[in-house]
Amino acid sequence: MTTPPSPSRYDEDGYLPQACTLTARHLTDFPYREELPADLRPQLEELVRATGDGSDVITRVAGWKLGGWPTWHLTYPAVFACGDCGTDLTLLFTVASDAETGVVVGRSGDLRIFTCPADHRHPFQVDLH
Repeated sequence: MTTPPSPSRYDEDGYLPQACTLTARHLTDFPYREELPADLRPQLEELVRATGDGSDVITRVAGWKLGGWPTWHLTYPAVFACGDCGTDLTLLFTVASDAETGVVVGRSGDLRIFTCPADHRHPFQVDLH
């Protein structure tokens, strides 16, 4: 048996795993502002004013999430189509930058994985937003 090599990066570079816990919480997720029914938009505007979190406050959930709606804090909403069948992809998983957990994706963005709802065997699409 051989000894594994030492890591090539230092702990402070953030490349080594850190001990952590996973706490699952049920959250109500909403689509981006323009995708909301018109009668709900005034309530969203009030929430944006009250929290000061910007226009994507209802989808920009800190931490990681399964399913739900994608965040659009950097670009206008877009539709991703399946490369195999053309079906609109749905959000499968998001890893969001979060100061509380110390997770940083890119330049404080989100890593999003989209999947084809028509056939789970079709390739995933990964998006860094």
